[in-house]
Amino acid sequence: MTTTTGFLTLPPLDLVPGTLLVAVGPGASGKSTYAQTAAVDAVVCLDSLRREIGGDAGDQSVTPAAVERQNALLEQHLGAGRTVFLDSTNVEPHVRAGLVERARRRGRPIVALPFLPHLDICLTRNALRAANRRVPEGTLRWQHDLAREATPDALLREGFTSVHHIEPIPTGATMSDDALAPERIADAVAVLRKAQQGDQEAHETLGDYFPEYEGLVMQTDHVRYLELAARAGLEATHLLIMHIEADTWGASVDTYASDLGMPLASVNLGDHASRTEAVRETVRAATDNGWGLAPEHEWADFDCGGGEIHIPIYARPVSG
Repeated sequence: MTTTTGFLTLPPLDLVPGTLLVAVGPGASGKSTYAQTAAVDAVVCLDSLRREIGGDAGDQSVTPAAVERQNALLEQHLGAGRTVFLDSTNVEPHVRAGLVERARRRGRPIVALPFLPHLDICLTRNALRAANRRVPEGTLRWQHDLAREATPDALLREGFTSVHHIEPIPTGATMSDDALAPERIADAVAVLRKAQQGDQEAHETLGDYFPEYEGLVMQTDHVRYLELAARAGLEATHLLIMHIEADTWGASVDTYASDLGMPLASVNLGDHASRTEAVRETVRAATDNGWGLAPEHEWADFDCGGGEIHIPIYARPVSG
């Protein structure tokens, strides 16, 4: 039986060597996070191939070339009898039909792995991605609708050998359930500081404190976190205020690596009933606990399905 950290496979999965595992899910549904610890011989990721070919994982203009490269790699892996995970959306039936035919020609089992979190979770994760990785909201909704239509019965009729849903483990899967014990904050901040300075071992250790970042927001004593993070002089940090639903604005403090590519950690600062309240209370939390704000002209306001505000902050020097 294969296991993957942070996920449940329903029903449990017993892999035959040489199996092609096909993710079926919209953007921001957890496919790439799953791939990082999947018990397979190889992972073929369409985003990675776009990056290799065009220098940008989000450059859709190179998608045809990336798909051609993807298919060539699948042929190599299947021909060599390797178990391979295909990390791409595969929500369109005609795309899956081509994959089923490819596996059939090679005499290999082909397993569908549907990823289907609630649409709101996908939208939230997507909004928190770097700009070049965000899927247009209309496209994401379309992908989610198609993924919902890919029921186990439908996938089996298409020719898949079996279907196994991938579900995040409940204790670490939602924004409200991710918890960092207050007594561990100081150690977590120390590891964050080292990771920001380029310490690879510390970067790998972050997973002991924070979940693999996929739009998740850690719950902990945010006042203590802000205070200790300021004292440690964490850099490349900003406040994020985001519209979650009709009358809910969520707020967090995100700590980045120096390249600003992906947050290393994201700590919840609370939910609020309006944008004005969220900005006011979030700014107050930061300024009361060791942080200064960048000038307002450096704030960034995005339209991500309702609004998103990034407020750069910096740790004020600690006297004494």
